[in-house]
Order: sequence, then structure tokens, then C-alpha cells
Amino acid sequence: MKKLITIIGLCVGTIVFSQSLETKARELIKVTGSDKLALIGMQQFIEQSKQSNPNISHEFWDEFAKEVTSERIIEMYVPLYAKYYTESDLDELIKFYKTPIGQKVLKVTPAIAKESMEAGGKMGGEIGQLVQERLNKKKGYQNPPPPMK
Repeated sequence: MKKLITIIGLCVGTIVFSQSLETKARELIKVTGSDKLALIGMQQFIEQSKQSNPNISHEFWDEFAKEVTSERIIEMYVPLYAKYYTESDLDELIKFYKTPIGQKVLKVTPAIAKESMEAGGKMGGEIGQLVQERLNKKKGYQNPPPPMK
């Protein structure tokens, strides 16, 4: 009988822990607006897909967009957050993102990401040009290199 009670206790504890972890994962997703960012990303994907696949009807894309909901995204994210974060991690993250600096991080991160991608593209172009010039010089070519035969 003691074994049965112990097993039941462990099962109930695991279920409660799992629900608590999921609840906190949901809260973090809401606090950070991750679901809303994903919705924006999906809307951009749909618009790009419409342009690159003109043979697919607008009706399809309209119906597709209706299926992409915040709740569906949250359901997709919760197990991922629960996989990589402990309950304590989630508590700390929620606490941080509710602070003024946490809110600032959320506000400026998209701009930082956009500007860093632009700067990275520029840097990549400059490095590419530098490397090409170096290789041309090494091979004795003048800029631009002679045409290939």
C-alpha cells in the first residue's frame, strides 16, 4: 500500500510540476510577445509566398492566415520553452522581462536585429571585395580580373 501511495504521489507531483512549467512558459511567451512576433513573421511569409507563388489562390492564403493564431503559436512554443528552461529559469526570465530594462530589451531588439543584419551585409560585401582583390593580386590579375576562357 505504501508503494502505491508513493507512486501516486510521484505521478501527481510530476503532473503539477509539468502544468506549472507550462503555465510559466505561457506567461513568458506572453510577456515577451514572442507569439505576436511569430504572427508578424508568418504574415510576412504569407505576403512573400503570394508574390513568389502567384498560381496559388488568394483564397488559399486567406484560409491559411486564419489558421495561424496566437494560441496555435503558443501551443507550439510551450514544449520548446519547457524543454530548455527550468521552472526557476522561467521565473527569472519573467521577472526580468517585467522590469523597465527588460521591456526596453524587448522594444529595441527588433531594431538592433534589423540594423545588425544591414551592417553585417555591408561588412560582408566589404570583406568579399577585399578578399577578391587580395586573390587577384596573388594571381597577378589587375582589377577586374581578365575574362575566363
